[in-house]
Amino acid sequence: MTRAYIVLARNDLDASLLQVLDLKPNATPSKGLRVYEGVAQGGYQSHYLLDGVNNTVGALALPLGPAAITYGLSGYFLDTVEVAGTNRALTAVMANFVAGDIETQVAAGGVLTAAWVNARLVVRCGAATALAEGNGTATLEEILRILAGERYRLPANATLEDGVPVFVGPRRGAFVTAPVIEMDDSVRTTYTWREGAVVTTDAAAPVRGRKSTSPMTHIRPGEPRVAPVQTGVRDTNFNDVRSTVETGHLHLSATDGVLAELLSATYSYLNPAFTYAGGATPAQTIGAVNIPATGIARAVVVYDVLGNVI
Repeated sequence: MTRAYIVLARNDLDASLLQVLDLKPNATPSKGLRVYEGVAQGGYQSHYLLDGVNNTVGALALPLGPAAITYGLSGYFLDTVEVAGTNRALTAVMANFVAGDIETQVAAGGVLTAAWVNARLVVRCGAATALAEGNGTATLEEILRILAGERYRLPANATLEDGVPVFVGPRRGAFVTAPVIEMDDSVRTTYTWREGAVVTTDAAAPVRGRKSTSPMTHIRPGEPRVAPVQTGVRDTNFNDVRSTVETGHLHLSATDGVLAELLSATYSYLNPAFTYAGGATPAQTIGAVNIPATGIARAVVVYDVLGNVI
């Protein structure tokens, strides 16, 4: 079975409220044994693309990419798409436009097939520009993964072009993985021992662990209280996105179940933490359009691995 992608289409859906509970096997832990049923499906839908971490990219001076670490679709396109007519990297304007076109299409509940994405790349970047064209490595499935909540990170000041200048094919960015969750608070960084009346502390001695359940008040003065250094693709902005599978249960839900209600363009929801029809904290679709005072706008769009709407 192939993956499917549930994409949140509006910004006002509280993660603690929106659930899909009619998929099988159910995500609730008490529902059966996973060893027999397979990977849990459904559950909370909490990963919204435009969440303040994934962002558009600002002005850049090629051959270098953005000066700051960038997450999301715009950075992904900078890293993986080559302009066919010039063999160069996309500009910030191009990358942001293509990302915006995709987000608007999601808000409309439209397809995101490779043909559709390639057509937008041609409009925004020039004739023949396409996924995996030339030295580019972009794929439709990776775009869907980002939309569903996975984090793609482009490092700061990534070199996008060589001196010719030509777009550099090998990627600088990657999908991030789970962070190092062990904190310095959970280990003793020095080793102290007693020999008679003499107490010795040796900072170079082996690290001595302490119980993970020890309260914070038991940490000795001077112990570091900082997060561990993240290396490689480990990242504290990692989202643990549930892998949804295209099954008959998914199609049934999208036709006449929980997903059918959420997919509907007439879905209505009002979150008191947001303002509607504009205002100070506007509820908006993923296409950056204000949701009206009625709260009517689709909640999700579900895509198969080819970008068709389920």
